[in-house]
Amino acid sequence: MLITILISVSDHCLLKEGQTVDFDTPFLQKKTEEEVSISIAKNLNVSPQKIFHYLKKFVGETIEKNETIAISKGIFTTKKIVSKYSGLIKEINHADGTITILSKEETENTINSYFRGKVSKIKKNELSIEVSKGEEYPGKNINQNFGGKTFYLDENLDFNSENLFNSIVICENISSYYIAKAEALGCQGFLSLSKLNEEQGTPFAQLKNIDDYKKIAKTKFTYCTILSNSSNIYFYQ
Repeated sequence: MLITILISVSDHCLLKEGQTVDFDTPFLQKKTEEEVSISIAKNLNVSPQKIFHYLKKFVGETIEKNETIAISKGIFTTKKIVSKYSGLIKEINHADGTITILSKEETENTINSYFRGKVSKIKKNELSIEVSKGEEYPGKNINQNFGGKTFYLDENLDFNSENLFNSIVICENISSYYIAKAEALGCQGFLSLSKLNEEQGTPFAQLKNIDDYKKIAKTKFTYCTILSNSSNIYFYQ
């Protein structure tokens, strides 16, 4: 069975074809976008409406770190504003005398895999993971991609850190008390037949069909991967 993982074009996949991965394997290195506002008028002590005369960069142009954004030359002194960021000039505001830079910097932190198996194929924005045996189900109300070993609440109420840590709780329904307890014991997320509270911090998803829950509770596969972009839920060995 193949599990299809979609990858954003802005993310860098760290995996290689043929590699065996588990839930501790570094998977993605993400890039963040941050808008940075710089006051040209205040730093150069000029009128907001006149900052255009001092700018060296304009909307749509790229700028590198330590590159000059604006400069004011006087008789005795020269004031210069240097960018602390690499990015794109997004906006020039002549009302308040600011410019906005859309900064793009790659984060040092990586995202670990939310699946396990063998990397079958890597395309530009798609990853295929081969598992020995499994089943695919439709889901809904999936707030993010997540996965881990499974913990079936229907038959096992032994809530301890050994069972819950890094696990996905599979249940028909679950009370707020048990949600809080599972989170405290380190669970990775929840998959339920009924809709859960969207305000909780832990990842959650809902099964689309009642009959699917009955099949899942019967087969009891060891691992689960839940994908928000495709609304697919995979159970596998």
